This record gives sequence, C-alpha cells and structure tokens, in this order.
Amino acid sequence: MSGPFAFVIAVVGSGAAAGLAVIAATVLAVDSLRANAQAGTPETSFYLLVTGTLAGILAAGFVSWRLLASIGSAYRRGALSIVCSFATVLLMLVCIPVHQLLGRTGLVLLLGLSSLTAMLLAHRVRRIGTAR
Repeated sequence: MSGPFAFVIAVVGSGAAAGLAVIAATVLAVDSLRANAQAGTPETSFYLLVTGTLAGILAAGFVSWRLLASIGSAYRRGALSIVCSFATVLLMLVCIPVHQLLGRTGLVLLLGLSSLTAMLLAHRVRRIGTAR
C-alpha cells in the first residue's frame, strides 16, 4: 500500500512509537529509582516521570515533524505532529498493564518493540516519500 494515506499513517505510527519508547524508558527508570530509593523521596521519581512523559510527547511531535519534511505546508505538518503527540498520550497507557503483568522485563520488551517499530515505520516513510 502506498500513496498519501499510507504515508500519513506511517508517519503517525512512527512518531507515536518513538514517543512511546521514550515514555517506556522513563517508566523503567522511575521503577528502578523507586526500587532502590528510600520511601521518603518520591519527589525525584515524580519529577522524572513528568519530565520523561513530556519528553516523550515532544519526541513524538519532533519525529513526525522531521518525517513530514516533504510536505511544504507548515500548517499541515504542525497539525499532523500534534496528532502524533496526542496519539502518544493514548498509547502510553499501555505501560500500566505491561508493568503490572510483566514487570521490568515487560517494560524492556515494550521499549525494544516500540523503538524497532518507530525505526521500521520511519524507513517506510522515507521509501514512500521518495516514490511520490
């Protein structure tokens, strides 16, 4: 499948997967911090979680903005980048059941799977973009 619709779907998927990778890494780091830290220092893990979540949302927007470089309209690029950021917000909820069911191993697997997905979809975007 190729064309503009496949291009946009691959961009949104790649951006959202990149954002999920950042957020999964953040949740893994917070879990490690909480396991090794004293019970009286929740501030560090809270700030790390908030910062990492925002970084994942921004990463999704940035990756999609870069992949949409072939689109000349900044309005369209910006709108699709924002869609990727919001998709990441929904997608990051996957971290909760993965962590509860599989623990740190599940988070590592989610991190690897989302990183691989982001890279493969980015490669597909570049291939579709050059064919247009």
